[in-house]
Amino acid sequence: MCKKVKKTIKKNKVINKLISKMAKIKDIFWLRVDNYLNRIFKNSRPYVITFTGGMGAQIISAAIYFNLKEKGHTVYADLSYFEKKPHVAIEGKKDDISHWGWQLEHFNLYQHTFRRIKNTNRLQYNLIKDGDHKLNMGVEALSSEKIKLYFNCEKYDHKNRYFNLDGENYLCIHIRRGDYVNVASHLISDELFTNLSIKFKHLISIAVVISDSVISNNVRNDISKYFKTTKFLDDIDVVQAHTIMRNARVLICSNSQFSLVSALLNQNGLVFIPKKWFGQNNKKMTEEMNKQCIFQILQ
Repeated sequence: MCKKVKKTIKKNKVINKLISKMAKIKDIFWLRVDNYLNRIFKNSRPYVITFTGGMGAQIISAAIYFNLKEKGHTVYADLSYFEKKPHVAIEGKKDDISHWGWQLEHFNLYQHTFRRIKNTNRLQYNLIKDGDHKLNMGVEALSSEKIKLYFNCEKYDHKNRYFNLDGENYLCIHIRRGDYVNVASHLISDELFTNLSIKFKHLISIAVVISDSVISNNVRNDISKYFKTTKFLDDIDVVQAHTIMRNARVLICSNSQFSLVSALLNQNGLVFIPKKWFGQNNKKMTEEMNKQCIFQILQ
């Protein structure tokens, strides 16, 4: 490689680091501006909730929207994310992430359900965008029984019958892979999922494994050894996956928003969520989740 090319690469790395630092400074600046304005106006500014991502992220955004409305705030939804054409990422392609379409129809929630706004002026609105604050607001909202009613999908629970699960007690494991492997700072290993699940071998006879990637032979073989009936579902839609997860007697979650909302909406099951969600030690990001947990698992 010639010296000129090396010099250009080095220069680009420096520029990228500088851009990253500037973005962090910008976020800190606006957070302080928001806090200052909130103190002045005592939260009287209208809220704008950004809707992004797949079903899990969309449920979190919608829950925050309804929760703030219940509290008497003026709330708008920024749905500009859905103006872009959906894209399914290639697993293993670094930084390639799926761009999802609207996925809340089966809750009878449509884009026209929400009061929309565009081109928001940051100084006029409380903008709630993706990040630790939004995630914690979503968990808090979904801990409310009143907010959970917005995501009642009993009419879809019959989908379990397609898998002979209707009325059965079953253990469900959700292994999040797919485009997540391209961007995640932390992935839970197959071994950790199987090690926890087999602790229930004498209590439950049915195990269901759900994944957005092809389920490995190791997982199939290990789970099949310990349960009388096993079902490996890596080719079902999000509605079916969500329905099965929220009706499981025991639900073992991955560190994903889809798992998290399924756990929060599971009314009758024993739910296990990961202690570690992110590669970095971000206590703020998991603050509200940890409030919902009373016990820990001793391995």
